Amino acid sequence: MSEYKIAVVNSSSFGQVFTEHWKELEEIGEVKRFMLPTDIDGKSLAAKLKGYNIIIASVTPMFDKEFFDNTEGLLLISRHGIGFNNVDIKAAKAHGVKVTIVPQLVERDSVAENELVNLLTLVRRTVAAAERERDDRYEDRAEFMGNELSGKTFGVIGCGNIGSRVAELFSVFGGQVFITDPDPKAPEGWVKSHNVQRVDLDTLLKNSDYVSLNASLNDGNYHLINAEKVAEMKKGAYLCNNARGALIDETAVLDGIKSGQLSGYAADAVEVEPVRASHPFLHNDRVLLTPHTSAYTYECLHGMGEKCVSDVKNLIANKPLVRELTSTLA
Repeated sequence: MSEYKIAVVNSSSFGQVFTEHWKELEEIGEVKRFMLPTDIDGKSLAAKLKGYNIIIASVTPMFDKEFFDNTEGLLLISRHGIGFNNVDIKAAKAHGVKVTIVPQLVERDSVAENELVNLLTLVRRTVAAAERERDDRYEDRAEFMGNELSGKTFGVIGCGNIGSRVAELFSVFGGQVFITDPDPKAPEGWVKSHNVQRVDLDTLLKNSDYVSLNASLNDGNYHLINAEKVAEMKKGAYLCNNARGALIDETAVLDGIKSGQLSGYAADAVEVEPVRASHPFLHNDRVLLTPHTSAYTYECLHGMGEKCVSDVKNLIANKPLVRELTSTLA
């Protein structure tokens, strides 16, 4: 193939901060950015991307079976991130399309650190206090009472690449750290070395002052935190989520905040993105919502971009791809 056509789909960051990544791809072929509706159907998506051989994909839209059934000539989907729940891997393999993701360690520190930042910002009401200061209302400062994290009990749901790092950061505050995960991916000996105790979900929810969601989204944990689980949580607990928005029932969490069962919710993801101004979360001062920017550090974005570019180069050079998901399927 003399020239490749490369589509960058729904990623507003790839090639923007590190423009050299875009230029490297332009040396290989035509490159175009597509910002498409997150809920576009597979057939329409295939029509939009007709003629493109390579896709660098964000967390949306869904590259489902219908998409693959209606596309021709596609060789590679390189996810600009570590998640892949928006790509039907089996359908991709059936159609001869390779799918890759970013190595987990690239995002580990950035996402975990951002979760702690968002939680602290919410708990100490930093944004509201700063806005009041900007409005020349220094005398209002007594309104912005918060809570400490030192000595409190923390719960981490999902203890893989990022969850294990979140637990490490929580352990700095000197309190008990609970984790729950049916198959934790933390290194051997990690639990003991970080004063972490593995418990079931109910025990974690009933005893934790601060709960962090770090599980991968799958068919078994959609709306994992629902009205029943919110009711089980320790009264006044804070919940944070830098994983996937669909891990929570948004109505149940908002009701929990309004009733006082929960003190607040900090999240970098919602079930349907992008978030619009009408979203109820944006009209409650006990909710801190950021626009899926946990990975937005210079270090992390550089690593993500480098990986996507290397995927394209390795593909056309017929070299092995790093973190190719389709190669692991029978």
